[in-house]
Amino acid sequence: IQAVEIMTELEIKKILLKYFIMKYENFVVGSEFTFQFGERRADLALLDFDNLTAFEIKGANDTVSRLDYQIKSYKQFFDFCFVVCEKSNLANVRATIPKDVGILLAERNGIKHVRQSKLFKRHDKLLLTSALSVQKLNSLVKGVYLRSKHELYDYVSTHNSLGVLRKISRDDFREKYGEVSRLIKQETTLHLNSDDIYTITKK
Repeated sequence: IQAVEIMTELEIKKILLKYFIMKYENFVVGSEFTFQFGERRADLALLDFDNLTAFEIKGANDTVSRLDYQIKSYKQFFDFCFVVCEKSNLANVRATIPKDVGILLAERNGIKHVRQSKLFKRHDKLLLTSALSVQKLNSLVKGVYLRSKHELYDYVSTHNSLGVLRKISRDDFREKYGEVSRLIKQETTLHLNSDDIYTITKK
């Protein structure tokens, strides 16, 4: 029996990044993007025009038991969501996630599109503010004095419409990752290495 070669998460990220470079023109990409007040993290997040897409990587050895819970928070923040898996756990992923979530298959020679993601519009206003810095929140409250970070999140989410908050969060993502994404697109010519992934990882 031929042994199946298992890819690391880093290798899958490199294959995905190569796929983005070939497929999109003006994208902005971030790795390990945190939201939900630092509690949740998207393996990769991609902004194309004004749509933000989450990519959750499930390698051959990864369990899918928490996947349903992870997807719920993705839908409240992102416009699209894909699970990226290897062939060996494709059946598990299919059985676990709802049909409105997309699936991409990661193979050594590239990415195969298995299923498209639906567009998610029922975002959570408070969650949309959750990735913003205190500095950014303070600039949005315009002189109102609020003592805690929690009060800032509350104020910004209740005093802005869903559409405005969605735009603020997407613009903020572009500010955070725009420059490093531009450099990656210039330099790589598809010869990606681990450093390129670390470049787009915000700690």
